[in-house]
Amino acid sequence: MEQTFNNFTKAGFARLLKNFEDNTDDVVKLTRAFALATKAHKGHVLDDKEPHVNHSLRTALVLAEELQMRDVDLASAALLHDALEGVPEQEIKEECGDRVAAMVSAVAEPPHAKKQEERGKILGEYFAKLAKQPKDVRCVKLADRLDTARSMKTYGYRDSALRFKEETQKHVVPLAQATDERLAFKLSVALYEIK
Repeated sequence: MEQTFNNFTKAGFARLLKNFEDNTDDVVKLTRAFALATKAHKGHVLDDKEPHVNHSLRTALVLAEELQMRDVDLASAALLHDALEGVPEQEIKEECGDRVAAMVSAVAEPPHAKKQEERGKILGEYFAKLAKQPKDVRCVKLADRLDTARSMKTYGYRDSALRFKEETQKHVVPLAQATDERLAFKLSVALYEIK
């Protein structure tokens, strides 16, 4: 299956690189992480139209641009935050280093449960475990949820959007409040816009 990109994919990656352009090693690491993210999400689209890798890019941009977190490992982990479905952890470690691989592994979500009660329990356990992780790991997951929340305001499946909003208010907002007040505020605004 051929990789699909759109204008945002190219412009978004260029914007991300601009934040790290003073260090050639950082640019190389981000390029490797982006290549792995595109490999992991090859052929995957969101909402039947957008390349999945754009979500990964927006997650990294939340950290680098909105929060001014100029840590190349953090940005790389954000690009790869959900790549374990398509790329082995060992490959991430080889291409991007131990710290990035550890962050990606720490934010990897558990498999989805079919029953809502089971899903709530699994998510509760996942976010309780995540709360014990270092701040940078929590920020990657919070940036991921923030981007997803922003995309949900125009999501066509209202029931899914409202379930996501409820889960995020219950499990993620408290984590955001304990991690970074800027992320907590941005997340609260994005959730408010989901109707």
